[in-house]
Amino acid sequence: MTIEQEVCQLQANATVSRQRRLLVISGSEYWCCEQAKKALAVLVPEMLLWVGGYDNTVGLFEGICRPKVIASSEASQWLGKETGCLVINSWSGFCVDAFGILSGTVKAGGVLLLLTPPLKSWAAYQDPEYKRITVYPNKFEDVTGRYLRRMVRLIGDSADLSLLEEAGRQRFQKNRDIYSKMYCDQIGCFSEEQSQTVQAILRVAKGHRKRPLVVTANRGCGKSAALGIAAALLIADGTDRIIVTAPSMGVTDVIFRHAAERLDGSDVAKGVIDCQGRQLIFKAPDELAETHYTGSLLLVDEAAAIPASLLKKLLISYSRIVFSTTIHGYEGSGRSFSIRFSMTLDDLRPQWKKLQIHEPVRWSRNDPLERFSFTSLMLNASLVIEKDLQIEDWKNECFEEINRDELVDNELLLEELFGLLVMAHYKTSPLDLRHLLDGTNISIYVLRIEGHVLAVALVACEGQIQSELAKDIWLGKRRVRGHLLPQILSNHLGIEEAVTLTGGRVIRIAVRPEFQRRGLGVRIMNAISNALSKKGYDYVGSLFGGTSELLDFWGKAGLVPVRIGVTREVSSGTYSAAVLQGLSSQGVSLLNEARRRFSPQFVYLLPDVLNCLNADIVVGLLRNLPLWEYSLSVYDRVDLESFTEGGRLYESCIVSIKKLTVVSLSKNSCLCQFAEWQIVFLVGKVLQHQSWATMTERCKFSGKKQAVSHLRSVVKRLLYLYCK
Repeated sequence: MTIEQEVCQLQANATVSRQRRLLVISGSEYWCCEQAKKALAVLVPEMLLWVGGYDNTVGLFEGICRPKVIASSEASQWLGKETGCLVINSWSGFCVDAFGILSGTVKAGGVLLLLTPPLKSWAAYQDPEYKRITVYPNKFEDVTGRYLRRMVRLIGDSADLSLLEEAGRQRFQKNRDIYSKMYCDQIGCFSEEQSQTVQAILRVAKGHRKRPLVVTANRGCGKSAALGIAAALLIADGTDRIIVTAPSMGVTDVIFRHAAERLDGSDVAKGVIDCQGRQLIFKAPDELAETHYTGSLLLVDEAAAIPASLLKKLLISYSRIVFSTTIHGYEGSGRSFSIRFSMTLDDLRPQWKKLQIHEPVRWSRNDPLERFSFTSLMLNASLVIEKDLQIEDWKNECFEEINRDELVDNELLLEELFGLLVMAHYKTSPLDLRHLLDGTNISIYVLRIEGHVLAVALVACEGQIQSELAKDIWLGKRRVRGHLLPQILSNHLGIEEAVTLTGGRVIRIAVRPEFQRRGLGVRIMNAISNALSKKGYDYVGSLFGGTSELLDFWGKAGLVPVRIGVTREVSSGTYSAAVLQGLSSQGVSLLNEARRRFSPQFVYLLPDVLNCLNADIVVGLLRNLPLWEYSLSVYDRVDLESFTEGGRLYESCIVSIKKLTVVSLSKNSCLCQFAEWQIVFLVGKVLQHQSWATMTERCKFSGKKQAVSHLRSVVKRLLYLYCK
């Protein structure tokens, strides 16, 4: 059969089975585009999306549906949209994130054409996407192509795709699911599970308060559509206002579309539907957290992509709330969300409910395109929780560095490692998998006990930057790709020589959930420090979203804080923290200098850009800083005594009060003498200069007079403990 006949049969099979098909076309770029032209002449899609190089092949497509051409960097704008046919030109770079996102836009009966260099040489091709994983001073040719080697193997072995090679090999997929029956109920749900989800949402809105619902699903299962259907039913039934939130307004397009379709006569605008005064309205997560809006129900879509701190605030503020998230998402890991946020739900809303949708509605089950994309991108990487796993000898540890060349062909180990990282971290994308395999400065370390991988860490080699670049980096005139930690030490702390030393930055570290809190994280870190020291590294460090728990962990591992970011990270809602441990004499000197510079900088920033930093993090940082300049003089003690006796104003004694507070909060022996709210009061008023009105409200004082009186008594107690 000709290619046209094969493609025609491919599309017919996809249509009758309500699935999608993948056709890999491999060869020279011009030959691939010629074959794509033949295929598109048969497919004739209503909507054709083309990703990558197109300019040199425009003439090939005269008379055929002109495609919508986008760069791979624009892929996220297509979340929630559909196309009849998708062409990805890998000659322009194989962007794994774009492949993951855009393969989900191909609708049932559609076909994805993947154009690739010849399979035999694809791994050696200098993929333009390498610019995202190379760091200074590496070049494209320094990338080993491990991910593409794995991709070629999967293409060759997979029964979920068709293959057409310029070298002569052809393999067209045969239909296995002949017919798929379409389900549709009275309210427009396309599966029983989707219908059950709608009913569960209605119960949240009309049933008992403080019983939130968590809905999880793989993409294509109609999760967002269910939110829109339920919202429409509630508004039609008289509900005044439903609030929708998500990482961005665009994510909620599906919700609003399905709601609008069912609310005749309503006024529809971007982010709002008004039906005779009753509203479905979008509000950004941070806006909802800061300002309480009245609403009968709050719908949180793609919750895994919203910082946990914001989700907790929403959970407390709204008594009727539905969280939904994609299990294998591109904005955040739904599996990680389910594990981490369930603990918060258990604490605050123990009667919460969980519902998972398994049945896809946008295409039929066992869809071959979905199966291949999940396998190739490891979106289905999972970690089997072995609750009954018993370790007989905890001393029988094996610490080792993984050979990434061997990892390419060891799919089981790769899935185990990546699944552990996905489960343990807030946000994981397909690019992280490619970075794990191909990152030019990456090493992988594991801790095994009796053959089981219980902990894993990814470490980036940083520093060794040429001295002629050091000054420009220090001045903020230049940044080099990668090398985050040494550039922070140079530019933000002013240590110019930091970029010339050799350091290891722990990018990710994870311990199996069933073996956490047994010291394994500290043990693998100690082993990494020893290994890097033997390799001649000067220091080891890490950057992470600062929480008191993580500061405690790194402290136990021997790493101390040397920097806190001045803005919240979008991904986690926390301030980025940097920790460091010296491994050589130069590294120890670097650490001491970093701590010396960070200490006063931190205290000065607290009433400025860090005036919203949580009190527990402030205390955690103070405990690890040299604070010798805050020792009290004779004059300070006189000021403090006169303040505590009630004769002098707080503002008149603020310098001495701040000194005493800084020193006192750095000592565990002092902290244990006070309640948590008293620590919050001291940090907020004395160190962060919050107004009396703010602290009066936060600490539930009757007014400023009571707040000042309490501060006098606390300062008196602090002074007694200091002099004791």
